[in-house]
Amino acid sequence: MSISPQPRLWTRPYALTLLSTLSFFGSFFYLISVLPKYVDEIGGSPFQIGLVVSAFAIVPLVTRPFVGRFADRGHRVRMMQIGVATLVVSLALMTISEDIWSLFAIRVAQGIGMAMYPTAAGSMVAELAPLPRRGEGVGYFGMSSSAAQMIFPALGVWMLGHWGFDLVFLVAAATSAFTLLVVSTFHEPTPAVLVDKTAPHGQLLPHATIFPMAVFMTVTFAIGAATSFLPLLNDERNFGNVGMYFFFIGGVAVIGRPIAGRISDRYGRAVIMAPALLAAVTGMIVLALAQTTELMLLSGALGGVGLAGTHTGAFALSLDRVRDNQRGSATAIFQWAWDIGGIASGPALGLVASEISTSAVFWTAAVIAAAGLVLLLYGHSVGWTQPLAASEKVAPATDSER
Repeated sequence: MSISPQPRLWTRPYALTLLSTLSFFGSFFYLISVLPKYVDEIGGSPFQIGLVVSAFAIVPLVTRPFVGRFADRGHRVRMMQIGVATLVVSLALMTISEDIWSLFAIRVAQGIGMAMYPTAAGSMVAELAPLPRRGEGVGYFGMSSSAAQMIFPALGVWMLGHWGFDLVFLVAAATSAFTLLVVSTFHEPTPAVLVDKTAPHGQLLPHATIFPMAVFMTVTFAIGAATSFLPLLNDERNFGNVGMYFFFIGGVAVIGRPIAGRISDRYGRAVIMAPALLAAVTGMIVLALAQTTELMLLSGALGGVGLAGTHTGAFALSLDRVRDNQRGSATAIFQWAWDIGGIASGPALGLVASEISTSAVFWTAAVIAAAGLVLLLYGHSVGWTQPLAASEKVAPATDSER
């Protein structure tokens, strides 16, 4: 008996989308381990550190749904180009920012890039990846950002030690400029399913995407805790180069995302998300208790498992649960998890750090990730992890869509 070959995933447009995603997030991740120290050096309090680090998430929270709608209308490449160009300029401007509020304003401007590029690129991948390999395609897309997370934070710390803050900011801007060069070669893909672009797309905010977004948001909250406050915990416990924590998160996620995608394609999205959430909870507990570099790195590895499985499964589920002409909108709403988690984690956990302790930040993040696991199990029990039926995929949107 012959076995039908799998549809082709690795096309030139798909590969270039992954390359541009690697360099885009690389330019952003240079700052992860550097920015908290910069804010501290210019006189910022723990609360202001959290505020500045998370400020970029404000703009995407408002604009992502509209970017998603434009992507569904065939403007993915244009959105990607505008987003990257904005990031190039704002990163370069960081070299002349020497007070909290100008830095805050620049970070808000960077949110334009973070709204446009990831939303449009995620929609591009959703269009380019064939349905039987959607989880795998999403996994490799996520792997690009994880690879950036693995490499660039540690590189940023190394550059800071040798040449200072301005050099880090300029190299980040140059990396974004390279991304813009790659994106300038893109062409809008032909839709896998032809839809009437003049037909109503239904809800701007597809309800079906809110559940997977909320589950993944609990993991982004934990990542926000590490991004904003691990450098301060390092001052208390002397772990060494905290960029290695992000190296381990990214390294494990790079390996784990395609595997998680294939498993989710075969066995379902919840099968990979539940153990991943448990790993995220455990990673935050280990970091709260850690007194050695080895335990910090173990926490990073567990965080990588949590990020790989939860993001890959939840993103694919978001696409499974909407109609074919709502992939951009689904991508936009799903990526709210990064925005809401980023906005909430910085100031809220900054208050926890100021009023209780830095270690309490990570205990709080563990509790929130555990709530995500409970939400997933409940959603699975009531059918929220089931894909939309094929017969509904191209049907007109209705107000009762979930």
